[in-house]
Amino acid sequence: MKKVLWIVGGVAVLLVLIYQIPVQRADFFKLYPHQDQASQSLKAFYERPTKAITVDGVEWTYYVGGHGPRTILFLHGMGGAYDLWWQQVTAFEPDFRVITYTLPEAVDNLEGVLRGLTAILDTEHVTTFSAVGTSMGGYITQYLMKKIPDRLDRVVLGNTFPPNDIIIEENRTKSALVRLLPEIAIQWFGEKSLNEKLLPAAGGDSLLAAFLPSLPFSKKGFLGRYAITTEFFTINPCAYPIRRIPKLIIESDNDPLVDKRLRDELKALYPDARVFTFHGEGHFPYINAADTYNEILRRFLTAPNDIQAVEQAVYAYFEGRRKGDTVLLARAFHPQAHLHGKLSHEGPPLFISLGDYLQVAAARGPQRIDTRILAIDQTGDIASCKVRFAYPDHTYIDYLTLIKEDGKWRIVGKTFAPAK
Repeated sequence: MKKVLWIVGGVAVLLVLIYQIPVQRADFFKLYPHQDQASQSLKAFYERPTKAITVDGVEWTYYVGGHGPRTILFLHGMGGAYDLWWQQVTAFEPDFRVITYTLPEAVDNLEGVLRGLTAILDTEHVTTFSAVGTSMGGYITQYLMKKIPDRLDRVVLGNTFPPNDIIIEENRTKSALVRLLPEIAIQWFGEKSLNEKLLPAAGGDSLLAAFLPSLPFSKKGFLGRYAITTEFFTINPCAYPIRRIPKLIIESDNDPLVDKRLRDELKALYPDARVFTFHGEGHFPYINAADTYNEILRRFLTAPNDIQAVEQAVYAYFEGRRKGDTVLLARAFHPQAHLHGKLSHEGPPLFISLGDYLQVAAARGPQRIDTRILAIDQTGDIASCKVRFAYPDHTYIDYLTLIKEDGKWRIVGKTFAPAK
């Protein structure tokens, strides 16, 4: 009996010791001795100071740098940290302000992520920004679209997935097992996945092989990030605040972590998104195919945004009508614009010239009006827009037709009627 107790006790002590074995973080520069542009830029990136902010009692570490009137927020994947995007940060800092962060291991839900990221953005006085997210970061980006669409001017959904139940079902047993395993065992399984799945999908890229093992890891952080990627939410991509945001989906045709079903579901959820497909680059093309990835990002982020240009013309119309400012109204409308509509449901249709409309606006002067864009649809150089004009005692719905001429959007037609 004593022998059995000694054996049980010995096994228990051994298990305790195994659970206390710390996970070793690899040194990228030992694994990757090449003195090429990628390694030199990473070394320079590590020399730059990071910032810290405390949100809900949790410290967030982030990096902010670069120059330019627009800001890019880079959102890393499940195993990543702020340095995951060093090649993108280096490429875009000359023209953009860039922010990248490390998700704290204590954060395990989407609302916590939202509070942390908005706190960083507010601290850095960022009103609107472009979000570039990969994997888990792409999932979080979709949540940002749902919760703060007015702050997003463009989004990139890279190697990611839509809200779904597939990931939970496929990983139910694995996720339960991970909770019982020591960190050293989880790290071993991670290295196995790296060598058998991730690196082969990227053609055995040596940069990727050195960088991924150098990322920080903890069991608590892994479980928290898994909880985030499997937290379900709904999103309505047809709602105007979301539909107005230009979207780019970046995927790989051999992604070992995001299967074809999820990639197809993502594209079906956002049918208005542009799509770029990498061939044979795996799950991390922003690392092992960084030059191409950066070129795709730059083309998307710097392309003219016609939806926002249409909005500016409509906002000029709103402002001119509120102020009774015929100069602003004349800028918003094309000189040959026509207006049609009804003042009441029972009344006759009206056909009004732009000149007559401007005279009426000037005579009535400033007005108390609550204005809102309800929808915009744009194809090439034409667009239609549905807006609401709410006066203190009545409300009208306008249907506007706009045309882009010489690079400028203007209203060429307005049809209006009382709201029901």
